[in-house]
Amino acid sequence: MPFRAPALIRSALITLATAHVVAAPNSEAQSATPWRTVRQEHLWVAAVVDQPLSARWAVLSDVQWRRTDGGAKPQQLLTRGTLTYRVTPGLRLGVGLNYVATAPYGEVPSARPLRDRQLFYLAQFNQRLGRLDVMHRYRFEHRWLVDVLPNGAGGDSLSASRFAQRTRYLLRVQHPLAGLTRAGQPVLAIAQNDLFIGLAGSDRGASVDQNRFSVGAGIPLTARQRLDVLWLQQWVAVPRARTNEQNGTLWLVLNHTGKAR
Repeated sequence: MPFRAPALIRSALITLATAHVVAAPNSEAQSATPWRTVRQEHLWVAAVVDQPLSARWAVLSDVQWRRTDGGAKPQQLLTRGTLTYRVTPGLRLGVGLNYVATAPYGEVPSARPLRDRQLFYLAQFNQRLGRLDVMHRYRFEHRWLVDVLPNGAGGDSLSASRFAQRTRYLLRVQHPLAGLTRAGQPVLAIAQNDLFIGLAGSDRGASVDQNRFSVGAGIPLTARQRLDVLWLQQWVAVPRARTNEQNGTLWLVLNHTGKAR
């Protein structure tokens, strides 16, 4: 039987409706130096492949190319691969590796480029409520962060690794748009929210440090390919600079689902 959790769905839909207005820390009350907000424009392009290996096993992979200043300058390059196992028709578990190369960007750039290597665990719940598709995705990440440093020979070297952990919760809902089809498939209305919680030392506990809320449309290209055109509003806390980023992002995602083996 498909995985069902109606109470979880109701609470998660409330989360989707409200999480994108996650507020910045009330820094004025904590310090004489107030936090400031900067607004930036990004362009993200991604390709996602979901390739079944058997009736239960599959490989889920994606590559993302992220630019800032409206696409004029580099921001991030991300590559990720996940091996997943379908426990039931509505429950999928996985383990994966992620590599993120981040350049100094924007109004509050970091001092140097950053490399983020991750080992993560994934649980994904999919449900159907009438014509509404709902997905919950939980991810727990182990992260090894290193800075890229210039060396005396004119090249680059890497700093010592810093270990961090993070958990993420993504809620995605999609619904066919009445009367709109392409390539024999319905055009989809999409809304989703991705909440990031950094796990600090036991003396400080956990903290919300990023939120991504996006809306848009899924346009079928073929029976197995779809282009998602999304507008993403990203909030990022930058404690070192006492700054909140509010980034408007055009996000283009090409999805491909392979044939079952």
